[in-house]
Amino acid sequence: MAQRADAVVREHDPLREQLLDAAARVFARQGYDGTRILDIVREAGTSTGAVYGRFRSKNELLREAVVSRSVARTHLDGGDRVADMLVRGATVRRTRLSDAEAMRLEALVVARREPEVAQALADAEAELRMRIAPLVQAAIDDGTIAPDLDPEAVFFFVRIVGMGLMLHRGSGLPGPPVEGWDALIARIVASLGSSADASTPLSPSTSKGAP
Repeated sequence: MAQRADAVVREHDPLREQLLDAAARVFARQGYDGTRILDIVREAGTSTGAVYGRFRSKNELLREAVVSRSVARTHLDGGDRVADMLVRGATVRRTRLSDAEAMRLEALVVARREPEVAQALADAEAELRMRIAPLVQAAIDDGTIAPDLDPEAVFFFVRIVGMGLMLHRGSGLPGPPVEGWDALIARIVASLGSSADASTPLSPSTSKGAP
């Protein structure tokens, strides 16, 4: 009961939200190692006491910012399908990363050495999986996804494509022609509804990564 009451207090704490927004901007701009609590305090226009009255450490600020900002800003429309999510997540964009996206990339790097941040990413993924699960089941029911495909594998594929493209955008490296990429994604989406045997081994040249 005490934990639930504490969660309600957090939800109605505008200053906490202000600090999380400020943390997302600073982490995105300066990176985790380059960020001090004082930088977040200045960005938020508040006091150090306001931070430590709500967060134990910089790790906790990053952890909560990742969970609240990454999941809350993953918008799902009522009519969304898994195919829609895949196409949207696989769209090649030329725009700069948003603060939430840049912060998530920073968290992925920090997670290698900070278990608390790694747990934050796991929490955010678990929340997203819960929101996507009904869409995956609906896709299986209507034949958009073949019933012999593992729903967990489908979720992982949708997530990893979006993550990979986010990493690519952050790198600034050039990508393929948009038309060719879109055609490839359309082919992949269409193939999800096929129950053809996918257990055929790769040819030697393909398994070695040859084009």
